[in-house]
Amino acid sequence: MGDNFIYKGNNHFIIIGWNERVRTLFTYLEESLFLNEIVLIDNTLETPSVLSQYVYFIKGDPTDSQTLVKANIKYATTILITANAHQTEEEADLQSLISLIASKGQNPSIYSVVEILTSKQIVNARHAGADQIIHRSLPISHLMYDKLFSKEMLN
Repeated sequence: MGDNFIYKGNNHFIIIGWNERVRTLFTYLEESLFLNEIVLIDNTLETPSVLSQYVYFIKGDPTDSQTLVKANIKYATTILITANAHQTEEEADLQSLISLIASKGQNPSIYSVVEILTSKQIVNARHAGADQIIHRSLPISHLMYDKLFSKEMLN
């Protein structure tokens, strides 16, 4: 797998980006009865030793149409685009939006879930066709507020 690998299956999921949240997601999927194959696209990961037998890896740029062709995106059902942890929030959001546009350009009906870090890009993700948006800072902000003002902390 890697640079020259081409995925030939269909009805699969594509996950763009590798980070701790994706690693944890794979743990949950392995514990469930999830049967779909997954194609992971990332350009920072070298040799994925932690992937299961149902996960295929393509090293490449997720904004490049040729990388998406290697992932057989035309026959995928769902795509999860995660924020690049190696970039600023603004850069990560722009890359996620470009990845979404490139994905929808090749498969307009793919169900897309996109992680967005800045509030100002949420509307652009909707305009670009995101079916679901994970605004990562929002739930954490609520949790921080709850923890700061919980009764346990005030006592």
